[in-house]
Amino acid sequence: MGTSTLSRFQRGALAQLVSEGHHTYQDMADALGVAKSTISYELDRVKPYDPELAQQDADHKRRACGRHSILTPSLTILITNHLRLTWSPEAIATAFNLSTASIYNWLKLGWLPFNLADLPNRNVRQRRANEHRGTFTSGTSIEQRPKSVNQRLAFGHWEVDTVLSSRGQSQACLVTFVERKTRLLWAIKAPNRTAKALNDTFGKFMGTFGSQVKSITVDHGKEFADYRSIEQDYQIKVYFCHPYSP
Repeated sequence: MGTSTLSRFQRGALAQLVSEGHHTYQDMADALGVAKSTISYELDRVKPYDPELAQQDADHKRRACGRHSILTPSLTILITNHLRLTWSPEAIATAFNLSTASIYNWLKLGWLPFNLADLPNRNVRQRRANEHRGTFTSGTSIEQRPKSVNQRLAFGHWEVDTVLSSRGQSQACLVTFVERKTRLLWAIKAPNRTAKALNDTFGKFMGTFGSQVKSITVDHGKEFADYRSIEQDYQIKVYFCHPYSP
């Protein structure tokens, strides 16, 4: 019956009915041509009822409609952790299906606890183009990964990468494990980016998550060259992303 919102005129009329003091909610709803629940909601949100304050509140909510940020606390942690691992906003946006412009805006607004001046100077494609760690070409392509993994429906599908210090003064690196559904980030320090060091680090990771790991996706860096051992030892599938994908 009627509308679910009131006009400025209806709010003025409602104030008059309320001031008379003897009308039920249903009486007022019938008089204004709206649902009883509309009257109940209107009077509950502004006490004592003031039609001007009610109109201002309604106008404010209407202007704010659709402006809610997608930057949740968990997403803030995810982005900040990757920025601290020297990922660029471009790489983060690509990896987690976000807008690069939004990440830069959140940084400028101070919504992310990270200094804009501390961003890496080059994006992930440029960094990797200058790497000299070597690559290989075997392995199962990401194109063969089940489509359900892309839909992020189940926990247990992880993307693994290695991150060097931007200063380049150490062979040590961080091995990062990102779970696709929850975007949980797990990082373990490795002494270098050799296949042996990677496999040792992966063993530590499996010691924590074990049966919760259903598949992993990596790139063709040589630290992942011994991927067959991972598949055989832990009975999980390893997929390889396209060159220069973060």
